[in-house]
Amino acid sequence: MVLVGIEGAVNLGVIARTCVNFNVGELYLVKPVASIEEALHYAAHGRNLLSSSIIVESLDEAIRGVDVSVATSAKGYSEGDVLRQAISIGEFVEEIVPKAGKIALVFGRESTGLTREELAKLDFLVSIPANPEYPVLNVSQAVAIFLWEIWKKQGVKPVNIPPRATRDDIDKITSLLGEITSIVVSSRDKVDRCSRILRRVIYRSMLSNYEARVILYWARRTLRKLSGQSKC
Repeated sequence: MVLVGIEGAVNLGVIARTCVNFNVGELYLVKPVASIEEALHYAAHGRNLLSSSIIVESLDEAIRGVDVSVATSAKGYSEGDVLRQAISIGEFVEEIVPKAGKIALVFGRESTGLTREELAKLDFLVSIPANPEYPVLNVSQAVAIFLWEIWKKQGVKPVNIPPRATRDDIDKITSLLGEITSIVVSSRDKVDRCSRILRRVIYRSMLSNYEARVILYWARRTLRKLSGQSKC
């Protein structure tokens, strides 16, 4: 991650925190204007990364040794301007990221962005499609979007999203619901209709593994009680 002339301490702190969220290993600051000491107050678990950030005097130093360097800008297209022929973030993540090694994502100043001289030093210009009437994002928001998109492409297994129920568990649930429906609904036509709708609802619900286990427990208990009553 390379921040050129970062001006706001809040933005700098939030960006450092976001870098840790998405496992960014290095943070280069090119002639930062913002106070790093102040930014530490907003960095949360990004404090160590921010404290160890590498401060350099030029963009050339920051991108030395990388395989791909990427300029980011809201102004991604201008007729006849060779420097303003951007690709979208979607194209970048799908086409460039899988083939690249070490990538330098370069973000410019909050007030003026990257200069034309700086843009000319970088391999790609990437832009985030947004409202044409106001496509300019706050730099910390742009960083978060870029890192999130790259993170998704890398296919890292999340630990804060529960595992989904298996097809086998879903089939067991719908089968039990069908049996319960056949006991509590007398008309064969209505049994089929209710069972079909329940099946669709269950499949659309994207149950977690735990949720499926709870529903299976409830359905089995319910069926056992209903079956006992039906024999009386």
